Amino acid sequence: MRTVLRLVTILFFVSSINIINIPSANAGCQDYPESITPACVAENLAIAQVMKEAYEAAQIAKRLQEEQTARDNAAKDAADRAATIAADNALSPDDCARTTNRYLQRCTDIETARAVAENLAKDAAARAVTLAADNALAPDDCARSTNRFVQSCIDAATEKARLENESKNAAEKAAIIAADSKLSLDDCARSTNRYVQRCIDIATEKARNENEAISTIQRISEIKVLQKLADDKYSLNKCDLPSNKQSQICLDAALEKNAVKNANSSAIKSLRESQSQLSKPILDQNGEVLLPVLLISKSLSAKDISTLLSAAVIDSEDKKSLTQYSQKLNSIKSSTTAKSFKLPLSTSLDETFSSTTPAVCRIESGQVKTLKAGSCVLSIKFSTESGFEVESTKKITVKR
Repeated sequence: MRTVLRLVTILFFVSSINIINIPSANAGCQDYPESITPACVAENLAIAQVMKEAYEAAQIAKRLQEEQTARDNAAKDAADRAATIAADNALSPDDCARTTNRYLQRCTDIETARAVAENLAKDAAARAVTLAADNALAPDDCARSTNRFVQSCIDAATEKARLENESKNAAEKAAIIAADSKLSLDDCARSTNRYVQRCIDIATEKARNENEAISTIQRISEIKVLQKLADDKYSLNKCDLPSNKQSQICLDAALEKNAVKNANSSAIKSLRESQSQLSKPILDQNGEVLLPVLLISKSLSAKDISTLLSAAVIDSEDKKSLTQYSQKLNSIKSSTTAKSFKLPLSTSLDETFSSTTPAVCRIESGQVKTLKAGSCVLSIKFSTESGFEVESTKKITVKR
């Protein structure tokens, strides 16, 4: 059943793969599906071939599942019938519990009489409870059931509800005023700015960005299924062997594999662009985090990172990994006379290093090359598999 569900998501992907179109400086063929360059045409044809194979596999899996379901249902029906016959055989022929006696008039009358007796007993018990409660109250008490429709009691209940509503409305207004007073006059969070066009535009853009992020998450999930199919085809035909690489089936498999990989890279890039615009995590209908907000810290201090992580909606294992790696990065010395030094790399996180001061230092093959005396500023990004990312900087004084 899990295989069928995966393949169904692939079919959805067929109709949705070109929905997201986010302009980018390094956009791929999937960002601009209207591109007719030879490379993009080949990539799109390769993806179409993978989807065709996925569709055919889905049809086969669906047919097999339907056949298995039919067999399971037939076996269940037979077992249910056998159990019913066995239960009936254990009862006397005139027992109303037998399925064969279910619609006999005698059995119907017995069941009706039993239901009537149960309802009468239930009603009598409810009346006794109400009578006991009434007897404990004064004759003119509006809580008595006998006074429910007396005009004075109706008026009292109406007045009570009116006062409660007025009190509730006054409390809500006071809370709104107090919240507004803590915000600047142009803050869109103020109730008085709710219908200002600028704030409406901001809210609309935020909703659009969140919807694009959710769509891209779905798209990445679907591409992963296609990626597995392409990888399996490549492996099944042993295309990694030199003798097979030039065969037509392996050339096609390699093209499909690379095309889906490019589509995945493009989708991940789009997701990161959407993620960078978020101010709050995106949650699903169950309250689970679909896409966290990027954590940006101006320092690699373990204390600063831990403080930011403590307020973040993130898995405890991810918090632990990010905290430990920030401590590892923080061990980089703040001053050096060396011509080069290694950057600490993580075994469980993705990391990216770059130099914002290329005249003083540059990054080469996991090492920092110092060029001259001055301030070397490193831009560092590290992230978990779930996509939670930390951005920070490290300043190093280079001495000569």
